[in-house]
Amino acid sequence: MRFSRLHAVALMLIALITGSAWGATPGQNNAITDVPGISVGHFTGADTGTTVVLAASPTGAGVAGGVTQRGGSPVTRETDLMRPDNMVETMNAIVLSGGSAYGLAAASGVMQCLESRGVGFPVGGGNVVPIVPAAVSFDRASCGRPATSRPDFTAGLQACVAASSGAVEQGNVGAGTGAVSGGVKGGIGSASVVLPNGIIVGAIVSVNSEGAAYDDDGDLRAASLGLGHEFRALTRAGGQRHRVPQSLPGGPLRSGTNAVVATNVTLTKSQATKIAEMADDGVARAISPAHTPGDGDTLFVLGTARLAMASLGDEHAVVTQIGSAAANAVSRAIVHALLAAKSTACQPSYCDTFRSACRNRH
Repeated sequence: MRFSRLHAVALMLIALITGSAWGATPGQNNAITDVPGISVGHFTGADTGTTVVLAASPTGAGVAGGVTQRGGSPVTRETDLMRPDNMVETMNAIVLSGGSAYGLAAASGVMQCLESRGVGFPVGGGNVVPIVPAAVSFDRASCGRPATSRPDFTAGLQACVAASSGAVEQGNVGAGTGAVSGGVKGGIGSASVVLPNGIIVGAIVSVNSEGAAYDDDGDLRAASLGLGHEFRALTRAGGQRHRVPQSLPGGPLRSGTNAVVATNVTLTKSQATKIAEMADDGVARAISPAHTPGDGDTLFVLGTARLAMASLGDEHAVVTQIGSAAANAVSRAIVHALLAAKSTACQPSYCDTFRSACRNRH
């Protein structure tokens, strides 16, 4: 009897720590917007675009956040502010964009959008400064030619205005418009999970990777992480090694898989940073190689403060649970990005390249 009780307790602890507790399911939208306080908007141009993730606490104020950056060619804004040793504790939005370094201009448009709503860090006299970190990547699905446009102030403003808390459009939209993953079309993907103890974790990823999200047989690396029948439309690619496309050449500032993870739990910047480090394993699990010298690979974490950390039990176990669930959500979002992407004139999609793997989709 004593063994049985210890065995049961051990199983419960394993489920808590790994985030794989029985009963974990995707949220209603299976997207980052399943996290209360999160909304997403896209601006989609001809061959580039911008995606914004807006975040608000129950009072409408900003939320705590953290960041990790493991690629060798990051192009970012305000990530130093998110370090635990710096003063400002809350963020109002995160911008993911194409356009390489030029695309950072989109964050200024998001700032104006939020300032007009009175949202931001109060600096006295009724003035606010919206805190809008950003990460961008180079648009590679342009047939080797320069992109015809770049995300700018207006792109960020329009993405912010378009933000909603409903279903998230995926594939060739927003920051994923000009994205390539290995040798196929990349894009935007999102996923979420609701755990039995009420924790919700969601992720949105712009997949523009030097490495490939599929193996040498053409099978998506992270498809096995699907919840329930999430990827039921997928079958084996059939070991079609002769069909595996050559990845686009890498190099400095050429690619980057950038992501935002959110949870409904109240976090400190230190906790969010640790969760970001764990969640980033989801990129390496789904894409190989990841974090190359030419990748930007930046991942943000936000906590929207609907559940108090203290109400969930031991802080360290809860952070571990969120981080583990976040890593899986990031991997699943990458699979969704590849499945939602559509072929362009110069970049075939995953499903057009490996038709046997996607034959059940229709």
